[in-house]
Amino acid sequence: MPATPSVISSDPLDLDPAPGHEDAFAALFPPDATLDLLATGGTWFEGPAWTGPEEIVWSDVVGNRLLVWTPEHGAGILLEPSHHQNGHTLDAQGRLLAASHGERAVVRREADGAWMTLTNSHDGRRYNSPNDLVTAPDGAVWFTDPRYGIDKPEEGYGGTVEMDGCYVYRLGTDGVTTVVSGPHPGPNGLAFSPDASVLYLADSEVGHVLALPVLDGGTRLGEPVVFAHLDPGPPDGIRVDTEGRLWSSCASGIQVYAPAAPGEPGVRLGSVRVPLRVANLAFGGPERDTLAVTATSNLYRVRTRARGAAA
Repeated sequence: MPATPSVISSDPLDLDPAPGHEDAFAALFPPDATLDLLATGGTWFEGPAWTGPEEIVWSDVVGNRLLVWTPEHGAGILLEPSHHQNGHTLDAQGRLLAASHGERAVVRREADGAWMTLTNSHDGRRYNSPNDLVTAPDGAVWFTDPRYGIDKPEEGYGGTVEMDGCYVYRLGTDGVTTVVSGPHPGPNGLAFSPDASVLYLADSEVGHVLALPVLDGGTRLGEPVVFAHLDPGPPDGIRVDTEGRLWSSCASGIQVYAPAAPGEPGVRLGSVRVPLRVANLAFGGPERDTLAVTATSNLYRVRTRARGAAA
């Protein structure tokens, strides 16, 4: 990928393949792939999403800003204050969705730049602090609801806990929200398998990624199995490529797992070392083969030979 004036620096990738998977892991990256530093100066960067072939938006959760990067202009502020938005994704119409810690809501950016609240409560009780979200093939939005924005006022506005636990929710295209999981200690990143038959859920408190079968036409989840237990952890944001490999953030960088038979744990292929703790990542770019990576105070870019799944 050609350098631009808005790329601060580029360094060779630091790959750490798992024993026995050296060739398979190396094949996921071009020989000249680099870790490109695009932006710095954040407090806790999170929630990257590609809003165009070359445009990345992401959040500084603690800094209470929504940021944007393009090759032409580098990094800038899109929204401040951002109400401590965390995870982002696009809906079926290509509109930006955000999980807002501060508003305790899932919100959407309209064509005129205004933000609309899609849901901020369930059964008459306010959410804890929606954290990450993903759009299903049927247009429904699935999101996690841990308590970080309440327990950590620097990541939200605090407040009173109204929910009896931390769950995964499904917001249907009819506007109805349903609980689709049991309670989890720290539900965080979400990603669907390429055929949307499995939902992967990162639990940052336990340190594992669960695989949950998607049942009944995409309206409920089956029993979870542990797909991966990250060491070092914890997993936070996760993504899946078109071959079903799972890419997870962790304290040391990015870990990659190959899928296994249903009900079996994934196979660790290796990791990409990143200088700072990685919070989240997202596939995008013109060919959907480039990762935007948020790591503590920095935003990075990594070109791969994988392609991100639609979700």
